[in-house]
Amino acid sequence: MATIASYGLAILGFVMMATAVARTLTSNLKYIYTRPLLINALRTNGNHAEMLCKSSPESYFGAIGAAIKTAAIVRSRDPKVVVTATLPSYDAAGTAIAARWTQLLGKVKLGAMAAGGAVVVGASSGFPPILVLVLAAGVGIGYLWLFLFKAEVERCIILARVEILPEVDRAFIDGRYVFPPLPPT
Repeated sequence: MATIASYGLAILGFVMMATAVARTLTSNLKYIYTRPLLINALRTNGNHAEMLCKSSPESYFGAIGAAIKTAAIVRSRDPKVVVTATLPSYDAAGTAIAARWTQLLGKVKLGAMAAGGAVVVGASSGFPPILVLVLAAGVGIGYLWLFLFKAEVERCIILARVEILPEVDRAFIDGRYVFPPLPPT
């Protein structure tokens, strides 16, 4: 019975880890490559930059997109107004994005605890099964991967606030963003 419970816990932990790691593979943006792309789009066509930001909302693109959306809602070219609109919206969106990755890391921690429990339960009846050890090691590697990915996302959010957010402000101040027409009233 302990062996079956050990296998069950190991599989549960591995599945929890695999679903979380799969989300990292779908939202993997390298800052060093995407920063020039986004800055170029902001300098040439602010509306195109807004569309780019919608492509990956679980990265710093989501925070930049929120700043662009807020500045578009404000409909101003005054530097003080644009900065006071974009900065809080960027910070709020960046915090929400980081919190989502922290929540996902918490789920992987539960998976790691299940995998650790699988090893302990398997060891209670002698040596734990090899498959349980392999799955537990996979969960540990997945946890490390997600932890490093979350740190990279947070680093990109901080860097984009310093390097890209001023370009968003300039795009609106210089008039490179075309405001959508107002709905009829």
